[in-house]
Amino acid sequence: MRLVKRELRGTELMPEETIDIKWQRPQRIYLHEIAGPHEGQEVLYAPGWNKDRIKVHKGSFPDVNLNLNPYGAMAMEQSHHPVPEISLVRLVDRVLDNVRRARAKNVGRVTFGGPETLFGHDVVRVEAKLPATGKTPSIVKRETLWDMSKATGQSMYVILHANRGRQWRQADHPEPGDSVFVPDYYAGRMVLWIDTALQLPLQIDLYDHEGNLYEHYEHHDLKVNTGLTDADFDPKNRTYHF
Repeated sequence: MRLVKRELRGTELMPEETIDIKWQRPQRIYLHEIAGPHEGQEVLYAPGWNKDRIKVHKGSFPDVNLNLNPYGAMAMEQSHHPVPEISLVRLVDRVLDNVRRARAKNVGRVTFGGPETLFGHDVVRVEAKLPATGKTPSIVKRETLWDMSKATGQSMYVILHANRGRQWRQADHPEPGDSVFVPDYYAGRMVLWIDTALQLPLQIDLYDHEGNLYEHYEHHDLKVNTGLTDADFDPKNRTYHF
């Protein structure tokens, strides 16, 4: 697919990026930014390959290949989501999990709009509103927000954003003893436009609990079961520039 995205970092909505994506289960992924602040950048990742690091080159001078920890500060400075967790499937699962948990607690609200047309496709609009509840565990020695994310099931960047008043910019900025607010839900408001044929969202807008647009994702030219091969995730692919 071709992804068009904008993400909120702190209080600033980042410039629009357009990225060509190939994704294959369980989590092989190729990313090529074709428009935006990182135009020309390519990224490859596959579990167990390259010591579980992402291979990336920025597409501009000086253009060299780097092998990065996908959860490190350099790899995360451009995105809310680490590459091993990027996929439309995972995003849909996250939305559904939030809605199911809210329904089980009899909180929040889900509404369905009438038929619409988006990007030339028939879609149905679905909106979920979720409460701003959460927990406040404390950081222990040698723990980072990644550890807290793993323990709670909440996105690291959602936790970081929810605590932005603390001036933390990275997962390792909290110190032992610091209390951390961990939201129960990924977003305060989720709006999805679902392709009625593919049963997948063509656009997702997620808002934080203060009403700020937090993530905007458009999914263009979305194709499934396209027969991707090893060559699609090989840096030696002649159409790539690693």
